[in-house]
Amino acid sequence: MSEQHKPETMRRADRDGMNDEIDLLELWRILLKYKRVILLATFGAAIVAAGISLLMPNIYRAEVLLAPVVSADDAKSGGLASALGGLGGLASMAGISIGGSSSTEENLAVLQSRDFLWKFVQEKKLMPILFEDAWDEQQKKWKEADVKKQPGQMDVHRLFTKGGLLSVDKDKKTDLVTVAVEWGDAALAANWANALVEKLNQYLAQQAIARSESNLKYLNEELMRAQIEEMRKTLFDLIANEQKQAMLANAQKEFAFKVLDPAVEPDKKIKPKRSLIVILTAFVAGFLAILYAFIMEGIAKRREEENSRETPIK
Repeated sequence: MSEQHKPETMRRADRDGMNDEIDLLELWRILLKYKRVILLATFGAAIVAAGISLLMPNIYRAEVLLAPVVSADDAKSGGLASALGGLGGLASMAGISIGGSSSTEENLAVLQSRDFLWKFVQEKKLMPILFEDAWDEQQKKWKEADVKKQPGQMDVHRLFTKGGLLSVDKDKKTDLVTVAVEWGDAALAANWANALVEKLNQYLAQQAIARSESNLKYLNEELMRAQIEEMRKTLFDLIANEQKQAMLANAQKEFAFKVLDPAVEPDKKIKPKRSLIVILTAFVAGFLAILYAFIMEGIAKRREEENSRETPIK
């Protein structure tokens, strides 16, 4: 079929195909023209990224797998709720206030609290390790003389919670909890992870004991004043239950969480992922170099068009 006998739609399709072919050839020509720039940017960025990644310290992740062992009745309320049962009305008459129950989420919130983490760091004397850059190892003091500028409680909390040193994950299906510590020293990461869980159990047990002692003091005072036999029986039941709670808190080493799998020294780093850093950097650099080539070629063409329009025709 001759060109003049072709339908208009076919002729338009042929022209579009030629334009597409020309555009692709033009793009390929631009890439070849700037190939040195593109290759230099890609491989240069990859080499720089590799060098920087090698300077980055290895970070190791140590994990402890836990199972909650306290129920709502055995936690912060000191067992008052479980002891009352149907005697709640009489207990209210006696003026006994039932505290809120402690859940796994609340206990984990304690683990990530400022007060707990600060006490842990102070007890283990970790400040010079956590803030090594600000510590003068030879003189055994902070480099900054101003106390207000020295690392403190808020810095510790930020480092653990926002700095990625401590992470806590609870499985909603199994209720199992994973406590992880990330640090540059694999042995320290495992040691701190296990120590945090041990300290948390001790901390929560001490709180439970203190609550039981406070409740016992109040209950004994109420018992001395109570005259109604049924109320006295209720108070005796509550006192017995509080004594039981205090005894369990003193006896149980794993008061709030049972360790199913303690942390061990990790043998592989979790970051930095050096190969991924190099690949991504090279890809981004190559893309930017190609974009640069197209922009420069577009500017050059525009200048040529402007010059051709300005040149008078002889």
